[in-house]
Parts: sequence; C-alpha cells; structure tokens
Amino acid sequence: MQRVLMINLSLLLLSAAAVGQADQAASDPFLGDWQGPELVAQVIPRGDGKYQINLLPEFDVKCQPLAVATGQATDGVLRFEQDGWSGQAQAQQMTVTRPGNGQPEACTLKPVVRLSPTVGAQPPAGAVVLFDGSGFDQWEVQAGKNAPEQIVWERCEDFMRVTPANQATRAGHSLITKRAFRDFRMHFEFRLALMADKTGQARSNGGLVFGDANWYEIQVLDSYGLEGLDNECGGIYKVSAPAVNMCRPPLLWQTYDIEYRAPRYGADGQRTEPGRISVRHNGVAIHQDAELPDSPQAEQRRKSNPDSIPTGRIILHYHRDPVEYRNIWLVEQ
Repeated sequence: MQRVLMINLSLLLLSAAAVGQADQAASDPFLGDWQGPELVAQVIPRGDGKYQINLLPEFDVKCQPLAVATGQATDGVLRFEQDGWSGQAQAQQMTVTRPGNGQPEACTLKPVVRLSPTVGAQPPAGAVVLFDGSGFDQWEVQAGKNAPEQIVWERCEDFMRVTPANQATRAGHSLITKRAFRDFRMHFEFRLALMADKTGQARSNGGLVFGDANWYEIQVLDSYGLEGLDNECGGIYKVSAPAVNMCRPPLLWQTYDIEYRAPRYGADGQRTEPGRISVRHNGVAIHQDAELPDSPQAEQRRKSNPDSIPTGRIILHYHRDPVEYRNIWLVEQ
C-alpha cells in the first residue's frame, strides 16, 4: 500500500510540474529556472523581448551571481553576451559560454520546474479552513474609504484572484478574516502574475498581514531573481529580510508555512511579550523565531483608539495586482 501511495504521489507531482511548465511556456518560452551540471540560470522577462539572465553556481543560496546579463529574443532565440559570458536559448536548451583561464568553457542547461514540497498540503483534522475554493465564508471586505459591502474578488476553480472593485480606477479592497486568531500554524499558497514590463513594487504585489496592534506583513511580490530584501517576497515588511530569496518564477504555485505567536499585552495596553514568527517559503526556512517589534505609534493607538485595530485578524492586502491565493488553512495552538 505504501508503495502504491508513493507512486501516486509521484504521478501527481509530475502532473503538477507539467502543468506549471505548460503555463510558463504558454506565456513565455524562456521564463524560469535553467539547470546544468555546474551552472544554473534564472531567466526573467523584462518586456519587449528583453530579458535578465542571472547566472549562478546553484539555486536557493544567498550568494552573488556569477554574472547578470541582458538578453534579447529574436525569431525564437534568446541571445545574451556580457562581461565575457555569452549564450543563447531555444527549443528547451540553453548553451552558455563562460570565461576561463585558457579557452572559454561551454555548458548546456535545460529548463527545470522546482515545486514547493508543501504545495497542495491538506489541512489536518481540526484545522480552520480559511479558503478551499468553495467560497468566501471566512472572509469579509476590510472596511475603508469607498469599500464595497460585498467581496468582488474573483473565485476561479479552487483559487481566488485579486480583482479591483472599479476597473477604470483600479480601486479595490482587501479581505480580512471574520474571526480573530492568536497563536497558530498556517499553510498558505499563492501564485504571481507575469508582469514583464513592471519592476519593483509594481510587479504582482500582494501581502499577507497579521493584525496585532502593529500590522506584520509577509510580502507577496514577484521578486524572482532579486536580492531578497524586507520589502520583497518573503520579507517581513520593514522588519526583516528573508534569509534567502526563495521566490519562484511567476505562474507557479508557491507556499508559505508559518508558525505565529501573537504579542501579549497587559490591561494598560503595554506589551508584555513580543510577537514571534517563523516562515518557510517553498519548504526552506527564511525566518526562524523572529521577534516582531512594537512601535510607539502602535502603543499610542492601543491607548487612544483600541477598537480601530483588527487584533488577531488576518488580512489579504489589496495592491491592485492580479495575485491568486488558494489552500489557506491554520491550526490554532
């Protein structure tokens, strides 16, 4: 029985990988990870047939690229040349020539889809399912200026898509859980749009926020191939950068697996214990028992207007971009 289950799981993963690869190829034939025996590459579309190619010794480590090249795709071939490096990609193969002490060295890379090991993780018994595709029962519109009464985000198959309330102005709303939570273990899946002509915070921006006097936001953003800062994917916004940038290419499902302990406060509004958080992004620890700071502004809010703070509620932040979310659940602790 165990062997049958392992075979079935392998088939599911292969199927998911094939779907992810097909989604990428349908939108861009070069986007994503490429792997060779001694070299890997990240290919990032920049619009108008232009690309950024990061050449690295390996994936998922914090290191300086061996080279960062700018490429151009013409007639189905991506070509690049910079600082002694050169290469081209077409028909599922990339050839890279790297500078050497004597003759230049050539190597061949193939496209590879690297899925999160926790993608599709099922909620255990007793979990609170916040979204499984069946509806928005656990959510409501976050109150705000001109916010609609009803949720306008689109529900598609087993996922939700961030959608503006006003298509002309792109004005919209965030979602906030109806219930408040204190300490929990959470699973969260998201998929980023390919916005090749955008950069920085305009590139498929979203956010997962825990409202506990301060707003602690784990950034959701297309930061594939970037440095990995606190305002990029996996960063705790304005608090802590991820230990390593684990952002996958857009159009692939990614995961956050989170352990969260809320801060504690006394009756006078003074904080007695800091909040703490650990985050695994696509299976890799990027924050380990990180302490969440308290600000003077949050302390003042607790004293002057505590009812204005959505303490313990979880927010999916609206940033105008078409980010998608699915399979969101938590286990209270």
